[in-house]
Amino acid sequence: MVFKPGRQMISRLLTLLVLLVMIPVMAFASSVGTVNCSSLNLRSKASKDSKSLQTLQKGDEVTILSTTGDWYKVTYGKYTGFVMKKFITKGKAAASNNNSKTSNTSTNSSQSTILAQLKKIGKPSACEYGASGNNVKKLQKCLAVYGYYTGSVDGDYGPGTKSAVKKLQKAKGLKQTGNADSATIAAMFGEKASAAKTNSNASNSSPSTERLNWFKNGVDRIPKGATFTVKDCKTGKTFKCKRWSGANHLDAEPLTKSDTAVLKSIYGGWTWKRRPILVKYNGRVYAASMNGMPHGTSTISDNKFSGHFCIHFYGSKTHGTKKVDATHQNCVATAMNYSW
Repeated sequence: MVFKPGRQMISRLLTLLVLLVMIPVMAFASSVGTVNCSSLNLRSKASKDSKSLQTLQKGDEVTILSTTGDWYKVTYGKYTGFVMKKFITKGKAAASNNNSKTSNTSTNSSQSTILAQLKKIGKPSACEYGASGNNVKKLQKCLAVYGYYTGSVDGDYGPGTKSAVKKLQKAKGLKQTGNADSATIAAMFGEKASAAKTNSNASNSSPSTERLNWFKNGVDRIPKGATFTVKDCKTGKTFKCKRWSGANHLDAEPLTKSDTAVLKSIYGGWTWKRRPILVKYNGRVYAASMNGMPHGTSTISDNKFSGHFCIHFYGSKTHGTKKVDATHQNCVATAMNYSW
């Protein structure tokens, strides 16, 4: 006798099969998770040794796609990768509530958490598009705490950082310039405009060292004819200079015979040897490298320096070879470890 299932049984079997297929889809179709630790790496594979695609901050929300052992496969902005399950709490960071009192308490608590995280990072100095260095890294980390910046913390103030600053300025009711001026930094840290002015003066007294990319918004940062100050990193000696010209790098002259004497004392004589220096102009400090040999054109007649000397910044080249000089670049990297 051959068993022939009836239509009702077939219908039930089909329904059960559909449910078995849909269960995992239903479980992860719109599942949201929140980062519950201070920072978390979003990795390319379900392994601690795999490449980190992005660094998530506490409170960041991700969309959980699936699970693999101790890992979740998630999406975060434009990234898709893996995070460890123990560092993710299922659900949104803060549920909405119609009760205004509860809502205000939640907002205040969230702001307190943000300010606590910002305090750990530290307040960056005012900076603008095109800047680079550790100060920009600090700014990017602060913007990431707010959730406005999701790019790499690379220390380059590019379009992504500028866009994030604009979002912060919009949220704080400031003019959306994309430049992190003192008012923007103060607002980021929950301070009033009056405090911003005070903090601006404090920041300008000790500016952070920046990496000036010569061929990316750097060539004209110190205009031709401008006067600036050079600080030798090793000796701490300073002297004033004037920019004469320069395309592949900056050509400078000591401003006075006293400045020439300081430059000569640093080297003990004239030489092509490279030295790490800091260049201060218009309230900002840049990592650089110089040589100490007078050569070529001279435009200042009474400084006892017959010619000019070269100052190199990140990515600049020599005039002769039109190539990046490795020794100069090593000095620039060394100068990044010094402050004014």
